[in-house]
Amino acid sequence: MPKVIWITGASSGFGMAVAMKLLKETEHIICVSARRAHLLDILVRQGAHAFPVDVTKSDQVAEVRSSIQDAFGTIDAVLVNAGFGVYGAIEEVPENAVRRQFEVNVFGAVETIRNVLPAMRQQGAGRIVVTSSSAAHVSSAGMGYYAATKHSIRAIGTALRQEVQGLGIEVVMVEPGIVKTAFGQVAMDENYMAVEGSDYHGQMEQVKAFMLSAFDRAPGVERTRDIMVKALTDQRVKPVYRTTSGSLALNFASKVLPPVLYDSVVKQVIRRMRQHP
Repeated sequence: MPKVIWITGASSGFGMAVAMKLLKETEHIICVSARRAHLLDILVRQGAHAFPVDVTKSDQVAEVRSSIQDAFGTIDAVLVNAGFGVYGAIEEVPENAVRRQFEVNVFGAVETIRNVLPAMRQQGAGRIVVTSSSAAHVSSAGMGYYAATKHSIRAIGTALRQEVQGLGIEVVMVEPGIVKTAFGQVAMDENYMAVEGSDYHGQMEQVKAFMLSAFDRAPGVERTRDIMVKALTDQRVKPVYRTTSGSLALNFASKVLPPVLYDSVVKQVIRRMRQHP
């Protein structure tokens, strides 16, 4: 039986890739949303139902949820995917950028989740799939604020999974490492903040070079996309999926290495990748 699936942040990256695969290969009803709604036209031409939304606006999220339910009767699964990355030194990233990072990645995700839960509880069924990251387990110079949002998402997702056990609702977190999508290009081109001449500038330039090289070497979106589709549609799913070898390695390193050694390893990896792109 076709499911009604809502995907936020569907204008690019994982959201668009997942929506496109579902539209081409399944009979499910696919509802997509994004702040830049015109970028959803390609999905609409494939049969998606598009809804413009800024996930930081609670009234807009509620309106989209209500519109989907009015049109199709229910929301069986949601991919909570809207998000972006801001990078730079903790001292130097402007306050408005920090707030926007948390508003989209954390509070926007929470607003989406809170909106779908009442109907899912009433029908005794539903699935919430959350795009997390390997950054939910680690952090490093230049990515503190982005990692903080993903640490928050992991904590929220874990608590939610326990809270809805027994209510027929499943919560799945997908934790990719670095994957080659438009996310990396936007993060490095538009949202990387290195102040010329500051005490952090040299280090931030090293981190940026590392990130650019890492995105260039990264695997494509296909494996993560396929796992997200599985998480949304398969009868049985795991609570957490780690989709890249990098995410597994980072998680392991953060748990077994003492903090001083972990810091040293991160610095060496950044230096070596910058020297050997």
